[in-house]
Amino acid sequence: MDVVALLTLGTSVEAEAAVLAPDLGITVYETALLLRVASPIPLLRTDDRARALDLVAKLRARGHDAIACDGATVAASGSMTRVRSFRLEAGALVNADAEGKTSRLPWDEIMALVRAVHRTRSERIEKSVQTKVSFGRAALSGGLGAIKTTTKETKHTTDDRENVLYVFRRFGAPWLIEQSSARYEGLGSDLRPSQTENFTTLVRRLRESAPHAPFDERLMIPRGSSETMRASATGHQQSTAGAVDLLAHLVAMAITRSLSPFR
Repeated sequence: MDVVALLTLGTSVEAEAAVLAPDLGITVYETALLLRVASPIPLLRTDDRARALDLVAKLRARGHDAIACDGATVAASGSMTRVRSFRLEAGALVNADAEGKTSRLPWDEIMALVRAVHRTRSERIEKSVQTKVSFGRAALSGGLGAIKTTTKETKHTTDDRENVLYVFRRFGAPWLIEQSSARYEGLGSDLRPSQTENFTTLVRRLRESAPHAPFDERLMIPRGSSETMRASATGHQQSTAGAVDLLAHLVAMAITRSLSPFR
């Protein structure tokens, strides 16, 4: 599936919404709402590449900056190398997984750093059984059915935020650094008391080690409809990770004009 995204709007929202709506198959009002979301804005997902390329051409002809990518090139968080224990060597970022196997990412292979936030909503149903004695029922029934049992369900919802950094490479899926999962001993003398401080320090150190790689942090801000919660396999947890994976890929495309077979 191909994805068409808007990077920069060259006219007013109202003017573009009126001409774009027919191409998207939605109302002018819905199109205007979509255009007010922060960039990049995924406008269209389609299996028809000709349609995707046609829409990009139309957007560019009207003075907008738009890109398109093959959705198959977008790596999911689950397929990325997650940075756990790491070392910052002179020539590379070295990561060790849970089994102790190491992998190296040379600094000159890093092509973009995109900071973002994954939001997760967890739901838990708590059941409690309450037993009551009904004296009125006991009097009428001669003691039978005097005890009434009811089950009460209470839903508990928890919202969590995870700061992440996508480290896009010239070849292969990005590496992913999650604030709560990384071990920060590799920072050495820069190690700080809190995860937040250490994550921020690690981002800074990576930027210093790969100064050629553009950095972007626009995805740290909630984006509404373009950052959709998707349910997990259990159905009790929803996450924006999948939506943010796509947005991060689009951001990396925007700041490098790469990562896609067509743009």
